[in-house]
Amino acid sequence: MLKLKIQKLDDSYKYLIIFLVLVSIILFVEYKLNSALIDGQSKNQSITNHFLNNFSMTETDSYGKISWNLKGERLEKYPSSDRSEVFKPAMRIFSDDETFWDVKAEHALDPDSLFKSIFLSGNVIFEKTDVNNNNEIIIETTSAIIYPESEKVETNVFAKIITPDSITTGDGVIADIKNGSVEILSNAKRVSYTSDKSEQISGDRMQYDLDKKTWTVSKHKDDDKKNIKDRVTTILKTKKKLKND
Repeated sequence: MLKLKIQKLDDSYKYLIIFLVLVSIILFVEYKLNSALIDGQSKNQSITNHFLNNFSMTETDSYGKISWNLKGERLEKYPSSDRSEVFKPAMRIFSDDETFWDVKAEHALDPDSLFKSIFLSGNVIFEKTDVNNNNEIIIETTSAIIYPESEKVETNVFAKIITPDSITTGDGVIADIKNGSVEILSNAKRVSYTSDKSEQISGDRMQYDLDKKTWTVSKHKDDDKKNIKDRVTTILKTKKKLKND
């Protein structure tokens, strides 16, 4: 009788050990599968691993003065990549003369997340405000590169430039806000107007002086549009490469 009880007890321990071993194997396999999945996601260049919703960020200089402020609906970062993307960006850049200019777009791509050169796309609007808080100039286009530190804007596509007394269109624009000039690179057409008349002027390249508030025909003959297109292509390569990985 005692021998039978010992045998049953041994059988119970044996089944318990087998059960624990099976559970351990199942847990180990599940752990490895989850680890592989997480590791795969972390290395997938097309999946965001850091993001901020409804964010706001500010850049200041060495004296604590605000250089620019950026807001957006979403900021995304990607693994093994320096690039970042902003959806519905709204940026205000402060000039040395106490004026500022606002930038809005549907999307922004920063290839190195240093906010030195940013590619904007989708309903891009630049609006320069003077010291009296009046609209000085508005630039509307579909895509452009912005350089916040040097206060420059460039695009190789069609753009509209609105001043208090004129509307000028053309293909390609270089706006040097800090030095007070905006130049249309080709196919420039300007319509100016007063309370009683309007005038139309066409030319290849035209330049606007923000200080004098006057348009003049430009005689530059550089490959500016091609150079801008090359810079846009370089920035967009960071996104295309990740899509192909």
